[in-house]
Amino acid sequence: MKAVTHPAPARTREKLLAAAAEVIRTDGWAAVTMGKLAAQVGVSRQTVYNELGSKAELAKALMLCETDRFVARVSADVAAHPARPVDGVTEAFRHTLEAARGNPLLEIALGGAQGGRDDFLPLLTSQPEAVLGRAVDAVAAVFARAYPEVPLAASEWAVAVEAWMRLLLSHLVQPSGSAEHASGQMRWVIGRMLGR
Repeated sequence: MKAVTHPAPARTREKLLAAAAEVIRTDGWAAVTMGKLAAQVGVSRQTVYNELGSKAELAKALMLCETDRFVARVSADVAAHPARPVDGVTEAFRHTLEAARGNPLLEIALGGAQGGRDDFLPLLTSQPEAVLGRAVDAVAAVFARAYPEVPLAASEWAVAVEAWMRLLLSHLVQPSGSAEHASGQMRWVIGRMLGR
Protein backbone atom coordinates (compact mmCIF):
# COMPACT_ATOMS: atom_id res chain seq x y z
CA MET A 1 0.00 0.00 0.00
CA LYS A 2 1.38 3.39 -1.01
CA ALA A 3 2.13 5.78 1.84
CA VAL A 4 0.04 8.90 1.91
CA THR A 5 2.09 12.08 2.07
CA HIS A 6 0.65 15.24 3.47
CA PRO A 7 1.90 18.61 2.29
CA ALA A 8 3.68 20.69 4.89
CA PRO A 9 1.70 23.61 6.33
CA ALA A 10 1.97 26.77 4.23
CA ARG A 11 4.08 28.47 6.89
CA THR A 12 6.68 25.71 7.04
CA ARG A 13 8.69 27.16 4.17
CA GLU A 14 8.70 30.61 5.77
CA LYS A 15 9.77 29.13 9.11
CA LEU A 16 12.62 27.23 7.43
CA LEU A 17 13.81 30.35 5.61
CA ALA A 18 13.69 32.36 8.84
CA ALA A 19 15.66 29.62 10.62
CA ALA A 20 18.27 29.58 7.85
CA ALA A 21 18.63 33.37 8.00
CA GLU A 22 19.12 33.19 11.77
CA VAL A 23 21.81 30.49 11.48
CA ILE A 24 23.61 32.63 8.90
CA ARG A 25 23.43 35.69 11.15
CA THR A 26 24.88 33.84 14.14
CA ASP A 27 27.20 31.20 12.64
CA GLY A 28 27.58 31.90 8.90
CA TRP A 29 26.47 30.08 5.76
CA ALA A 30 28.76 27.08 6.29
CA ALA A 31 26.81 26.22 9.46
CA VAL A 32 23.53 25.88 7.56
CA THR A 33 22.54 22.23 7.13
CA MET A 34 19.21 20.70 6.28
CA GLY A 35 19.38 18.65 9.50
CA LYS A 36 19.90 21.77 11.60
CA LEU A 37 16.97 23.52 9.93
CA ALA A 38 14.78 20.45 10.45
CA ALA A 39 15.63 20.36 14.14
CA GLN A 40 15.03 24.08 14.65
CA VAL A 41 11.63 24.06 12.96
CA GLY A 42 10.55 20.63 14.24
CA VAL A 43 10.09 18.86 10.91
CA SER A 44 11.84 15.98 9.17
CA ARG A 45 14.89 16.45 6.97
CA GLN A 46 12.80 15.17 4.07
CA THR A 47 10.32 18.00 4.66
CA VAL A 48 13.20 20.48 4.47
CA TYR A 49 14.31 19.04 1.14
CA ASN A 50 10.72 18.99 -0.14
CA GLU A 51 10.21 22.63 0.81
CA LEU A 52 13.60 24.08 -0.09
CA GLY A 53 15.36 21.65 -2.42
CA SER A 54 19.15 21.81 -2.48
CA LYS A 55 21.36 24.22 -0.56
CA ALA A 56 21.83 26.22 -3.76
CA GLU A 57 18.04 26.50 -4.09
CA LEU A 58 17.91 27.62 -0.46
CA ALA A 59 20.42 30.36 -1.30
CA LYS A 60 18.20 31.52 -4.15
CA ALA A 61 15.08 31.49 -1.94
CA LEU A 62 16.86 33.54 0.73
CA MET A 63 18.00 36.11 -1.82
CA LEU A 64 14.51 36.37 -3.28
CA CYS A 65 13.17 37.06 0.24
CA GLU A 66 15.80 39.79 0.58
CA THR A 67 14.70 41.16 -2.79
CA ASP A 68 11.10 41.37 -1.61
CA ARG A 69 12.20 43.19 1.56
CA PHE A 70 14.30 45.56 -0.55
CA VAL A 71 11.31 46.39 -2.77
CA ALA A 72 9.15 47.01 0.31
CA ARG A 73 11.79 49.42 1.71
CA VAL A 74 12.00 51.26 -1.61
CA SER A 75 8.21 51.54 -1.72
CA ALA A 76 8.16 53.07 1.78
CA ASP A 77 10.93 55.55 0.93
CA VAL A 78 9.19 56.65 -2.24
CA ALA A 79 5.84 56.99 -0.46
CA ALA A 80 7.52 59.36 2.00
CA HIS A 81 8.51 61.68 -0.87
CA PRO A 82 5.42 62.17 -3.06
CA ALA A 83 5.87 64.36 -6.13
CA ARG A 84 9.62 64.62 -5.37
CA PRO A 85 11.24 61.91 -7.50
CA VAL A 86 14.86 62.98 -6.98
CA ASP A 87 14.35 62.97 -3.20
CA GLY A 88 12.49 59.66 -3.21
CA VAL A 89 14.91 57.81 -5.46
CA THR A 90 17.92 59.21 -3.59
CA GLU A 91 16.45 58.29 -0.20
CA ALA A 92 15.72 54.76 -1.42
CA PHE A 93 19.36 54.49 -2.56
CA ARG A 94 20.73 55.77 0.77
CA HIS A 95 18.44 53.66 2.91
CA THR A 96 19.18 50.52 0.88
CA LEU A 97 22.92 51.13 1.02
CA GLU A 98 22.84 51.55 4.80
CA ALA A 99 20.65 48.47 5.33
CA ALA A 100 22.70 46.30 2.98
CA ARG A 101 26.05 47.11 4.59
CA GLY A 102 25.12 45.18 7.71
CA ASN A 103 23.26 42.32 6.02
CA PRO A 104 25.08 38.96 6.31
CA LEU A 105 23.23 37.43 3.35
CA LEU A 106 24.35 40.24 1.05
CA GLU A 107 27.85 40.08 2.47
CA ILE A 108 28.02 36.43 1.44
CA ALA A 109 26.43 37.07 -1.95
CA LEU A 110 28.92 39.84 -2.68
CA GLY A 111 31.90 37.71 -1.71
CA GLY A 112 32.25 38.44 1.99
CA ALA A 113 34.07 36.40 4.58
CA GLN A 114 31.28 34.16 5.87
CA GLY A 115 31.68 31.47 3.25
CA GLY A 116 29.10 30.02 0.90
CA ARG A 117 30.07 32.26 -1.96
CA ASP A 118 29.77 29.47 -4.52
CA ASP A 119 26.05 29.11 -3.83
CA PHE A 120 25.26 32.81 -3.64
CA LEU A 121 27.55 34.60 -6.10
CA PRO A 122 25.95 33.27 -9.32
CA LEU A 123 22.67 34.81 -8.21
CA LEU A 124 24.13 38.30 -8.68
CA THR A 125 26.66 37.66 -11.46
CA SER A 126 26.34 34.75 -13.87
CA GLN A 127 22.61 34.22 -13.17
CA PRO A 128 21.37 37.72 -12.35
CA GLU A 129 17.86 37.39 -13.76
CA ALA A 130 16.61 35.53 -10.68
CA VAL A 131 17.45 38.33 -8.25
CA LEU A 132 18.61 41.42 -10.11
CA GLY A 133 16.01 41.08 -12.87
CA ARG A 134 13.19 40.65 -10.37
CA ALA A 135 14.39 43.64 -8.35
CA VAL A 136 14.75 45.87 -11.43
CA ASP A 137 11.24 45.05 -12.67
CA ALA A 138 9.65 45.56 -9.25
CA VAL A 139 11.46 48.81 -8.41
CA ALA A 140 10.88 50.27 -11.88
CA ALA A 141 7.16 49.65 -11.38
CA VAL A 142 7.29 51.30 -7.93
CA PHE A 143 9.02 54.41 -9.30
CA ALA A 144 6.72 54.65 -12.34
CA ARG A 145 3.59 54.43 -10.16
CA ALA A 146 4.89 56.87 -7.57
CA TYR A 147 6.12 59.47 -10.04
CA PRO A 148 3.78 59.61 -13.05
CA GLU A 149 4.93 63.17 -13.68
CA VAL A 150 8.36 61.90 -14.76
CA PRO A 151 8.31 61.55 -18.55
CA LEU A 152 9.79 58.04 -18.69
CA ALA A 153 8.16 55.04 -20.34
CA ALA A 154 8.13 51.73 -18.46
CA SER A 155 11.09 50.48 -20.52
CA GLU A 156 13.03 53.67 -19.74
CA TRP A 157 12.35 53.30 -16.02
CA ALA A 158 13.71 49.74 -16.28
CA VAL A 159 16.95 51.02 -17.85
CA ALA A 160 17.27 53.77 -15.22
CA VAL A 161 16.63 51.36 -12.36
CA GLU A 162 19.10 48.81 -13.68
CA ALA A 163 21.79 51.52 -13.75
CA TRP A 164 20.71 52.58 -10.24
CA MET A 165 20.95 48.99 -9.00
CA ARG A 166 24.36 48.43 -10.56
CA LEU A 167 25.69 51.62 -8.94
CA LEU A 168 24.27 50.44 -5.64
CA LEU A 169 26.02 47.06 -5.98
CA SER A 170 29.24 48.79 -6.96
CA HIS A 171 29.14 50.92 -3.79
CA LEU A 172 28.52 47.78 -1.74
CA VAL A 173 31.37 45.79 -3.28
CA GLN A 174 33.87 48.67 -3.33
CA PRO A 175 32.74 51.40 -0.93
CA SER A 176 34.55 54.66 -1.57
CA GLY A 177 33.09 56.66 1.30
CA SER A 178 30.06 57.04 3.50
CA ALA A 179 26.49 56.26 2.50
CA GLU A 180 25.85 60.02 2.58
CA HIS A 181 28.65 60.66 0.10
CA ALA A 182 27.44 57.90 -2.24
CA SER A 183 23.87 59.21 -1.94
CA GLY A 184 25.02 62.71 -2.84
CA GLN A 185 26.57 61.33 -6.02
CA MET A 186 23.38 59.41 -6.75
CA ARG A 187 21.27 62.55 -6.22
CA TRP A 188 23.28 64.34 -8.92
CA VAL A 189 23.00 61.37 -11.32
CA ILE A 190 19.27 60.97 -10.72
CA GLY A 191 18.68 64.70 -11.08
CA ARG A 192 20.42 64.65 -14.47
CA MET A 193 18.66 61.46 -15.53
CA LEU A 194 15.23 62.84 -14.66
CA GLY A 195 16.00 66.30 -16.00
CA ARG A 196 15.47 67.99 -12.63
